[in-house]
Amino acid sequence: MSRKCSFCGSTDFRAAEVQYVYRNNGSMLIVNGVPCEECTYCGERYYEADVLKKIEREFEAIRSGKRRPQRELTVPIDDYSRLVG
Repeated sequence: MSRKCSFCGSTDFRAAEVQYVYRNNGSMLIVNGVPCEECTYCGERYYEADVLKKIEREFEAIRSGKRRPQRELTVPIDDYSRLVG
């Protein structure tokens, strides 16, 4: 039985390594090189549960100070209402 994309219905996938943004309570961790299966038609991505659990554990280790990230960056944040106001 083949996988079917839950977004577009395509059955064509490719193995990929992508950038994943993990968000938790207003904090973020950007992880490069995350393995996934990607729909070749619409680009929807599917991750193995153990991959996502590892990212979550690493985020908690960084947040608690047990581990340092490879690098950090500052990201400006604004509200849409201020942009169109």
